[in-house]
This record gives sequence, C-alpha cells and structure tokens, in this order.
Amino acid sequence: MTPTDDGAPAVQADRVWFAYRNRDWVLRDVSLAIPAGKHTVIMGPSGTGKTTLLRVLAGILKPDEGRVAVFGQPTNGFDQRRLSALIGYIPQQLGLVRSLSALDNVLMGSLGRIGDGKALFGLFPRAETDRAEAALDMMGIAHKRSEQVFRMSGGERQRVAIARTLLQHPRVVIADEFASDLDLALASEILTRIRRAADKENITFLMSMHRLGLARQFGDDVLALKDGEIVPGFIGNEMLETPRAEVSL
Repeated sequence: MTPTDDGAPAVQADRVWFAYRNRDWVLRDVSLAIPAGKHTVIMGPSGTGKTTLLRVLAGILKPDEGRVAVFGQPTNGFDQRRLSALIGYIPQQLGLVRSLSALDNVLMGSLGRIGDGKALFGLFPRAETDRAEAALDMMGIAHKRSEQVFRMSGGERQRVAIARTLLQHPRVVIADEFASDLDLALASEILTRIRRAADKENITFLMSMHRLGLARQFGDDVLALKDGEIVPGFIGNEMLETPRAEVSL
C-alpha cells in the first residue's frame, strides 16, 4: 500500500478518542488535517494530551475510536516498518543511544533500509555513511561526528536526533516538545535549520511547542489543544485575545 499525492492531507485525524484506562479520555473527539509540505505547531498546557496526540498521529498508539490517516490511507493499514518509513518520530527524550557516537546514532535512521543484522556489525554501506555525514553537516555539527552523545550538549543532541530522522527519508516528521529545554536563541537557530532541511526535502513537519514566539517563527499554522480537545483560539499564526508578546501556554 503506497500513499499517493492526490491532495490528501499528510496526516489526518477524524473524531479520535483515546484513553490509557477505560473511558478516562485523554483525547476527546479530535479532528485535524495537517497539509502536506507545511509546518504545523500544536500548543497547549502541560498535561493536556499533546504527547498522546502526537503518538497517536505517528501510529505508535492506536485510537480507541476514530480514524488516523497518512496521505489518505489509514495508519492501521501499514505495518510498523512501512509506517516508520513514512513518519519520523522524535520523542521529547530524543531516543538516542548515549554511548554511541553522533554518526552511529544518525546511521540508526537507515535501519529500515539495510536491516538490523548489518547494523549489529557496523556494516553500513558507504552511501548511508555519506548521507549521515551530510545530515550532520546540514545540522551544523559535522565536526562532532565521532563524539559520544553523552558528551554533547542538549542542543547538539537535538541536532543529532534531527539528522537521524532525516536519514529515514520520511515524508512526515512528528516531534514532541523538541526545543523546550533550550534557550531562545539556540532554539531559534535549530528550528531554522529544521525548516531549511524540511523545505529542501518537502517534509511535512508537526511539532508540539510551548513558546508562542517560536511557534510563530516556525509554524505555517498553530493548533491549540486543551483537556484533550482541539479548541478555538488560533487562526493561522494569530492567537485570539492574547497579546503578541512572548507567552507560554
């Protein structure tokens, strides 16, 4: 099953409900459509369900009710390997192997193509290594290729996580609170690099965020989530009844 570019949203949710425990709803009747090739930001208070929503949209969690589709095709129609080739997911904790080098972590993004067996013995094709080094260069940390991740700064680790995801060649990247622990200047720089890379590869980007200024800088559209529901309050990059000054939600 191969998604087609027929004008369908990159990611779509139709009346999605989700609970970790019976009827203790974390997501309530969520419907949204993420346009292909665009950059969308989801904002909302802590504990409102942003991480759960992103994991459902990425196909990691299955909705109890409703439907999630990628490029018009239900996510339950893909096996996990095929879905991970379409959607790259960056968790808030980044999911890096701290004892490995930056380059080796980035090469993990190629596992869907070369398989776990070759990776176990470090048998990555030269072409994949070249792509990994190019991804690190795009993120501005090619000089850190041999450094172990645990020795790197938070901002450097986040760049490694982006580079690893880019090596999957996904059509959609979903990132959870990606720049939350960085100062504003560094977060802005990394988001600028992400945008440049995503535009170059025509990648749809969906990110949760709590800084409105960064959301306006990065997002083509901003959605608000509160108590597990998409709520009015955002139109494009404008938040209604809120000053334009930097705020946290």
